[in-house]
Amino acid sequence: MKKDKQERQDGQDKHENEDHHDENSKPSSSGENTGSEEQPMVALTFEEFDTMEKTIAALKAETEEHKDQWLRSLADFDNYKKRVLRDTTRNQQDAMTTVLKIFLQVADDIERALAHKPSNPEVEGWVSGIELIYQKLLNQMKNQGVERMDVNPGDVFDPNIHEAISQEEHPDFEDGQVIDVVQPGYRISERIIRPAMVRVAR
Repeated sequence: MKKDKQERQDGQDKHENEDHHDENSKPSSSGENTGSEEQPMVALTFEEFDTMEKTIAALKAETEEHKDQWLRSLADFDNYKKRVLRDTTRNQQDAMTTVLKIFLQVADDIERALAHKPSNPEVEGWVSGIELIYQKLLNQMKNQGVERMDVNPGDVFDPNIHEAISQEEHPDFEDGQVIDVVQPGYRISERIIRPAMVRVAR
């Protein structure tokens, strides 16, 4: 009887040891992955790869085309701004020239009058006042960018800045030289607003 009891106890211990061994041998259910995860591979056929390459090339070409169009538009706009500025400046000069030509005629008349000023001392103060007015008129025009061209007898005739009112023989001047300046010429910057009227030797 004692022997049977011992056998039952040994069987129970063996069964508990097997249960404990099974629990230890079970895989962990914590979900932890100790190994490295590999990205899934996507298989492409040759036809799909070729189509993808063509699509990329087409998108690159389209991008370059849009970039080229943008650069051309930028250049056109820059040229447009320059053209507007140039036209605006030109229009301002045209309007200014129209007004200034009136004052140039007044300046010519005063200059001719002063060329024949009387020598009577009684009118010397009056003459000095006219000369002062004349200089003030020239200074005001100069402030607007108007400059009197430096043309003198002996200069070579230049059709760009001179206007010949006569051609005549003269013993003191050679062919093509300016004999006399009948009316002075004026310019604004490089633009001639009135050429100098001259007599030319031949």
